[in-house]
Amino acid sequence: MSFYNFMLKIFSIFSRTFFKFEVIGAENIPSEGNLIIAANHKSNLDPIFVASAVNKKRKMTAIAKEELFKNKILAKILNKVEIIPINRQNPGLGTIKRILKYIKNDYALVMFPEGTRSKTDDFNNAKAGLSLFATKAKAEIVPCTIYSSYKLFKPAKIYFGKPISLEEYYKQKLTSEDHERISGEVMDIIKQNYYKLEKGEI
Repeated sequence: MSFYNFMLKIFSIFSRTFFKFEVIGAENIPSEGNLIIAANHKSNLDPIFVASAVNKKRKMTAIAKEELFKNKILAKILNKVEIIPINRQNPGLGTIKRILKYIKNDYALVMFPEGTRSKTDDFNNAKAGLSLFATKAKAEIVPCTIYSSYKLFKPAKIYFGKPISLEEYYKQKLTSEDHERISGEVMDIIKQNYYKLEKGEI
């Protein structure tokens, strides 16, 4: 068993043992093709939840702030599971090219459009990155909504919506403001699904 699959197994056992973990809409995750899974972000547990929910349907990579890689042990683990470090203020062309290469090599990129955790009950505004990567890589976006109190043995729901195509933008020259707006539209879908989960409508 590879280290990647070993960690997936650990994440899955953790999620299903300590939370009433429910995955809804997993059939909406395409089995192949360029793909980004975009999720809301309120806890450090979110990457574990998403990885557990996607599991072996797709090989995954994700973006993490470069500060996490300063811890040598954590950096070794993150590198083993192919997490990409990023400077959130100045990503750099090399990092962007690396991310696009992963997507084009059939990895599903897991990212959090808000850029960082929301520390309130509200959501942060989406950053431009989601739209930028999706249009550059010609990737579909699966909106992923995480609904959880993050309390042990309490329900945690992960909902995957229908894939979103940004094909209409592929040939357009988009500004940073355009990318923020498009990312925000995807974030709005994630938020709408959050409130539907809260009301039991999904």
